[in-house]
Amino acid sequence: MKLHGTSTLGFPRMGPNRELKKALEEYWKGNSAPEVLLKALHEVEKMAWDLQSQAKVHRISVGDSYLYDGILAWADYLGLVPARHQHHQPGMDRLFAMARGVDGAPALSKSNQ
Repeated sequence: MKLHGTSTLGFPRMGPNRELKKALEEYWKGNSAPEVLLKALHEVEKMAWDLQSQAKVHRISVGDSYLYDGILAWADYLGLVPARHQHHQPGMDRLFAMARGVDGAPALSKSNQ
């Protein structure tokens, strides 16, 4: 049994021409729908998998694709949502609100001290 080979621990997630970053910015501006952003995410992820497969990488990481911040995505997945964001519906808009801030959810206020 062969135990050696090549592997990756992750891959640049924005795409070769920053496709995901451009899609994120368009979504944040209100110029595109969530489906457009998710399509860009999946296309960049598939492109990375295909490139690694063509390069004969034996073990390709999966589950490391996220829209904005990996630690934040895991925190949300584990239910570690700050009280000021718990009224938001789960999903990408809540993730972006936690990451970028949103009106009505101040990080520090007299009621949070």
